Amino acid sequence: MISSKINAFFIFIDYLDSRKSELIENYIPLCAELNKLDVQRSNLRPKENYKDKIKYHIIQQQITEKFDPITEHIYKPLTQKLIDLQIWNGEDIFTSVWNNNIGAVSEQKENFDLKDVNEIIRYKVKYLNFRKETNSSFLCLTMVFSQLDEILKVLFDFYKDTSENEFDSFEAKLIKVGSMEELVENVKNKGDRHVKFSLPHDFFYKKPVQPSTHGQIILVKNEYNMGDTFNGVYNSTIYNRSTFNDAFNSVKTKYSEDSAEALEMLRILVENSKNREAGELFDSFNEELKKEKPKTSVLGSLWGGLLKIVPLITETVGLVDKILPMLQS
Repeated sequence: MISSKINAFFIFIDYLDSRKSELIENYIPLCAELNKLDVQRSNLRPKENYKDKIKYHIIQQQITEKFDPITEHIYKPLTQKLIDLQIWNGEDIFTSVWNNNIGAVSEQKENFDLKDVNEIIRYKVKYLNFRKETNSSFLCLTMVFSQLDEILKVLFDFYKDTSENEFDSFEAKLIKVGSMEELVENVKNKGDRHVKFSLPHDFFYKKPVQPSTHGQIILVKNEYNMGDTFNGVYNSTIYNRSTFNDAFNSVKTKYSEDSAEALEMLRILVENSKNREAGELFDSFNEELKKEKPKTSVLGSLWGGLLKIVPLITETVGLVDKILPMLQS
């Protein structure tokens, strides 16, 4: 018998299938246009030349106008469907897609009827065809599809007759990097590839380099990337080093060395984003962490904001898992 939770996934797959033609015909070309505009924008130097500044603002306006339909007609209705079906709770990191459903998936594999097999395989084919034929995150659904692929692969891999990785053509590919510098460089050059990054295990155990003074001022230039806006950060403090040090020591005491090193990794990613808003959120995150009894609701809200502004956080394998205990205690 197919449980209601598994059936919810099948209803969602039917929804994806019903919109497949529309997405391929209307929105994939729009995403391609946005990618081209992003390349044009990244080649401009609006801080250095007035003509570039004029061109930059024209392109920025075009990007805003073209991205709005993607948000309104793809992201919002698709994620609302996941909430309505109780597949996802609505949190920013989408971990409930796995946590809410892995028990039902395991139960389905353990106790299935032969009459269910054809039905499950039919939906597997439908989902795989959707992902292969669209093969796109539509510039806003990377985290959504990543979580869906992960949970559905556990279910669908049980119902196959070969050793072939049926998700290979669209699932995120793992890239191993040896340093933070290599990680940042790979992010710059990844284009629209769906990838995740893995740092050496001992990276999390390297001691952070302590500065000679607190409240370090970091000078950065304005840079612009698809999905991020870095405004007004020149000659400004990205984050408060003293607050971070207090939070680091508090986390190390309350949780573990592993958690503290994850916070250090988060610091590096925020710093490399050169985004003032990210720095402000990180300061607030650290202010809460250093308290004797941090409020998980506050930490969760700040964490969600950081995920939106610094997408590299979710693309760094293992980092989210090491931060989550701080948000759940």
